[in-house]
Amino acid sequence: MQLSSRNLLLLSYLGGVCNCDFLGPRFPSPVDLSSDSSVVAAGWRNVSTAIDSYLNVDFNRTTRTSIGLENMTFSIGMFSIRDPAAKNLQYHHISVEAKAGPGTSEISGDSIYRVASVSKLFTVFASLLSFDCDQWDQSITNFIPGFSNYTLNSTGQDSVLRTKWEDVTLRSLASQVAGIPRDPSPFFSDVAIRPDLLTGHPTPNPATLGLPPLTLEEIEPFLPCLLNPDLAACSPASVFEANQARPPTFPAWTTPAYANNGFILLGIALANITGMPLADVYPELIFRPLGMTNSKSAAPPESEWSQYVVSGNDATYWAQQGGVSIGSGGIFSSLNDLAKFGTALMNSTLLPPARTREWMKPVSHTADLTFSVGAPWEIYRYEHAGTGAVTDIYTKLGDAGNYTAFVCLIPDYEAGFNVLTSSYISQRSALASTIADLITTTMIPSLEAQAAAEAAKNLAGTYASDNPSLNSSITISFNDSSIDSGLYITSFTSNGTDVMPLLPFISGGITTKLLPSIQESGQVAFRAVAGKVIYPPRTFLGPFLKMSTANSDWLIVDWLTYGGVGLSLFVFEVDADGRATGIEPAAMRMKLVRV
Repeated sequence: MQLSSRNLLLLSYLGGVCNCDFLGPRFPSPVDLSSDSSVVAAGWRNVSTAIDSYLNVDFNRTTRTSIGLENMTFSIGMFSIRDPAAKNLQYHHISVEAKAGPGTSEISGDSIYRVASVSKLFTVFASLLSFDCDQWDQSITNFIPGFSNYTLNSTGQDSVLRTKWEDVTLRSLASQVAGIPRDPSPFFSDVAIRPDLLTGHPTPNPATLGLPPLTLEEIEPFLPCLLNPDLAACSPASVFEANQARPPTFPAWTTPAYANNGFILLGIALANITGMPLADVYPELIFRPLGMTNSKSAAPPESEWSQYVVSGNDATYWAQQGGVSIGSGGIFSSLNDLAKFGTALMNSTLLPPARTREWMKPVSHTADLTFSVGAPWEIYRYEHAGTGAVTDIYTKLGDAGNYTAFVCLIPDYEAGFNVLTSSYISQRSALASTIADLITTTMIPSLEAQAAAEAAKNLAGTYASDNPSLNSSITISFNDSSIDSGLYITSFTSNGTDVMPLLPFISGGITTKLLPSIQESGQVAFRAVAGKVIYPPRTFLGPFLKMSTANSDWLIVDWLTYGGVGLSLFVFEVDADGRATGIEPAAMRMKLVRV
């Protein structure tokens, strides 16, 4: 898209009224999350105080969303790649019934929980470490012979009741857009075999629901592992048999549709491609390389139960071996290990950085404007009050049996948090979500405030040429506006010439602020963008006008250059503490030192 000076003046008029920033952070990541003076540490104290106030006061006076919290065992904590001590921001509570149960009677960051569907995140990560790029876009039929034979025999039998397995790729399985049946045998809930939905009676009674009777012969093809009490013995071949003739939910790549089935199949493909038993894949590729000593892909023997969090009413189910379901929900881990895992993901410890950035992006939208889906990320879009800035939270929920868990990564701050819970109570999932919401609504504003405070301290100031005869300087000021806080260029002189009149052509706005774009050791690059102003009342702003004006930052970045270098590029030189020692307006080929 080519933009003339006249177009840019129009953008300056319209776009200067209300501009959106690039996707990503407004400031460099905060490095102090844990000191007594940190806003983040203060935020965590507020989280802890809120939980304390519930657990230590009259339950009749607390909010309904917290009722039952005392009956849950939970561990929550932060982590950051910029501040290793952030992992010490933790809170733990153990319920009376868990203390009396067969597991641990004391809780810490090393206590081991079942993490349920958080296992899917480990499965995709192990797959990223194992599959080549071509394999991701190949059909599952290439890696599971049983499906290949079925697909060959059913070619041409197009029907809304036939799953087109030839269209189901490894990438679609990992991204929840394969459209396959949700749950596999023997783990799905079939009315033909489950207790009566209306009365709860253990004997199935489909007739009360208006369903026709089915014979065992009609049910058995879909439930080949049902009669075997050892779920771990359910073979991959049995899973193929149970799946191949079941109807799809959607055509592949139509819409996100949650499918535990997809990760069982992905896990089987992972085992086939690596040549390892699935239970060996996770310790070999992830746990040992990252020092995750309290993470397991197999249920423990009874002699080790004292390290595990177990609900008091659960003596055996929690420790069932996962078998083919490991890839979907069979992993155990601890708060400290999940902090190591989250740190390693954002630090690209095992993956190349570009691959990590590619992975941590949405694959599909949902019908909710604030929620997208990745592989297998569940991505929540948090909108900051006042500024309207957006922070994406990359999460994975696990919820099964007596366990609910959240792994949450916040790339904008190179930080995150984890929530691990266990309880027999029916409101466990809602309470775990309430804890995650409390952390989110408290800690994201705290992280933003800390990042802003560090940017103001480390980067704002006046920079000038160390050669007085050049008469070149720039002043970067921190604007603490509730609408659009940030680092703004408030004075700019080059070789005795006032450069400020040029800035609207560079940024497309009336005011010019700096947003971080690339951070390397000793350097942080920023791009000049337009500041934000409120649209007047009754201004018409449809989606196309908004895209080309209010969201113009991504359209015009780097559009105006000098000698091939963008006039919007400014590079700070920073010391080991992140404090700027100089700045280079790159297109002007000059370095200015901090005054």
